[in-house]
Amino acid sequence: MNDLEPRLRDDLRDAADTLPADLDLDVLLHRGRRRRAARTQRRGLAVVAATAVISLVTWVSLAQRTTIGVPDPVATPTAPAVVSSVTFQPESLNGTPPQYEAITVAESGGSLTITAEKHAADAPVRLASVPFDSAVPKGTPISPRLYLWVIPGQIEWVDTVTARTSDAIYLPHHGYLSSVGVTAALVISNRDQATNEWIDGVIWRAPDGTLHSSAGTTVATATLRFSDRSLIVYRDPGLKQVSFFDPLEGQGFTSTRDEGASTHVLKLAIARSTSTRGWEQFAVGILPPGARDPRIATAAGGAEVVTGILQPDGVETFVALHRVAAEPKGQFVTKVTYTDAQGRTRTYRP
Repeated sequence: MNDLEPRLRDDLRDAADTLPADLDLDVLLHRGRRRRAARTQRRGLAVVAATAVISLVTWVSLAQRTTIGVPDPVATPTAPAVVSSVTFQPESLNGTPPQYEAITVAESGGSLTITAEKHAADAPVRLASVPFDSAVPKGTPISPRLYLWVIPGQIEWVDTVTARTSDAIYLPHHGYLSSVGVTAALVISNRDQATNEWIDGVIWRAPDGTLHSSAGTTVATATLRFSDRSLIVYRDPGLKQVSFFDPLEGQGFTSTRDEGASTHVLKLAIARSTSTRGWEQFAVGILPPGARDPRIATAAGGAEVVTGILQPDGVETFVALHRVAAEPKGQFVTKVTYTDAQGRTRTYRP
């Protein structure tokens, strides 16, 4: 019992004369306790409700607040790897049908994967996976008839170099892999090679017209303009090769080893037939350093001779071109006369 009950009893006695005589004070006190308890309970529920509302408002407020110094989470998209590929369709070489109808070189994850199909309906067969460096030219033998070269950047054409003496025919195909900025050059032979390393290197022409070598040496070049075309003559001291490129023949490279003395002026002499121009004879020569004014004698009259300067070597080169109706016989160039670096007249006979 607390102090409220004695005060209540005193108040009830003072007012007894106005109340009925049979009033039960204990019942009256019991009712008072219930009402007080009810008021206390209602106050407690109100406090709990108010606390819940304040907590809810506080939680909502915190939920909408951005914590200083901690960025909002951002979803990071998963981008698929960029993959590029080139597909080559080999043709018959010197009457020999190709091993595969299609060969694909695809870049993925820092490697080049080579697959091939023997027939159009066949599933691709994986031949090799080759790692590469996009800044360094490198060659990798794939099979006795396939050789892959990876060349930095884009190119206009590529010429293969080999020291092997063989009657096999090599034909390079090339395509640009944009995802890694390299050119895949696939060299295809018409027959199996006896050795694994059957390509010594490559020479290629960049879109700006400069020539480059896988040996890292400077390629000397000259463009000689004829009546119907321009021929590009070039020499690579690192790979020891002299070549010329005929744009009318597409991938028409003709090359020879350049291992003789500089006084061996005539480097290359060939005859070939085309479907549109009949037979043509070519002779390519390079004078010794400091020599000039070449004069070329041929077995048949009417040859067109054009000279030029190989840059950056500064030496003089020439090409003699003769067109004939039938297959030519015998020696095309019979004599080359020139003035050497000391001003003396020299004669070279092949």
